[in-house]
Amino acid sequence: MLKAGVAIRDISPKKGVELAGYPHCPRNNTGVHDPIYAAVIYLNDGKTDVTFIGMDLLYFGKEFCAELRQNYGQNVMTFTTHTHCAPWASELLSSERHEGLEVNPEYKEFLMASICDAIDEAKSNQFDAEFGSSVGKCGKEFGIGGNRRDLNGPVDDSLNVFAVREKATKTIKGIFLNYALHPTFLHEDVTEVSADFPGYIRRFLNFAFKDAIFAFSQGCSGNQSTRYFRVAQDYEEAARAGTTLGVEVKHEIDKMSFTDELPIKINRTEVNFPLKEFESEEEALKKRTEAEKAFEAVKNADFLTRWNAELKLFGAQSNYNFAVDKKAGFVSKETPNEVVVITLGDLTVVGIQGEIFVEFDLEIKKLNNNKKTFVCAMMNGTAPGYLYTKEEAEIGGYEVGNSMFSKEAGDVLLETVKDLL
Repeated sequence: MLKAGVAIRDISPKKGVELAGYPHCPRNNTGVHDPIYAAVIYLNDGKTDVTFIGMDLLYFGKEFCAELRQNYGQNVMTFTTHTHCAPWASELLSSERHEGLEVNPEYKEFLMASICDAIDEAKSNQFDAEFGSSVGKCGKEFGIGGNRRDLNGPVDDSLNVFAVREKATKTIKGIFLNYALHPTFLHEDVTEVSADFPGYIRRFLNFAFKDAIFAFSQGCSGNQSTRYFRVAQDYEEAARAGTTLGVEVKHEIDKMSFTDELPIKINRTEVNFPLKEFESEEEALKKRTEAEKAFEAVKNADFLTRWNAELKLFGAQSNYNFAVDKKAGFVSKETPNEVVVITLGDLTVVGIQGEIFVEFDLEIKKLNNNKKTFVCAMMNGTAPGYLYTKEEAEIGGYEVGNSMFSKEAGDVLLETVKDLL
């Protein structure tokens, strides 16, 4: 019989702690607009257990995850919302490393203590449980999001939900949502702490299921965002999207079938994805200079033209930073990358470190014969850049430039997942 436990902790930082998410934009937070949380859902089938820990953070690094596993075992699975209005909790990206930024040590200590406290509570207060899962849809037709590199490019608008309820009372106690959409309704001008749209999903679900904690797992959103579909970049628009998604999550839970028999199986490996052959510093600097000139040339253009030019500039800057890193012998602490397959009854959860293009999400679901599959990015760590497609490698831009991985890395990921499945 299934046992479960849940817990939640406020992990909002003190005023002044640096917010992550936007290159070349130091943001010492000016306060908390809406609290950010760490939510724990613990499951035990009597033979195997798994601890899911979802956090309203940009990233939660591999070293941080390993530290938790030392205390709570290898079946700890961490993941983030990827909000861009929360502190760093991982190795920094290239631009931030080169600007001398660091993880705030006081915040790290507070964060880890809060997570451990939540895990202890969840495991100490287990209840006889039932489990249900469902896949819905919520995307462009709701004005929520799509492909940020190509207006008509591939998307995965599946709304992937599992829920845990108390067997005796049928009360929903834990809700897990996996959805692929960059939380960038709030932009670099925002200096307050916020969970962005996942926080508003939580707010709605707190009304709909008052006894439930909520954990959001970011999907393969490497090329998925609100760019072409939002009407503004502010809290009101984040609230609109989050509430819309929250309503659809409730619809999925209301029609779920639940069971108290949930065989849990976990299969994992680590893989060294192939890296780029980086250019010389001189060649990379030349491309960075060209991108800087191109950005200057469109400073008076419309917002999207300026923003896309700025993203190309960020990519060129990162490409130069990686060339410098290569010369210095830099090795990312986030490698090798873990890939994990977690089977929960008829549900398959695939977890991958880092930011992943949606094409790989769609291929993974095909590899699993289109069975019920949640593909969770940024699980158990992050990565030194995006996993992008060979087609997008030819186009270049921010995501391609801001990655240490070669265009063959995606093929290695798919072969790794295939073997695990």
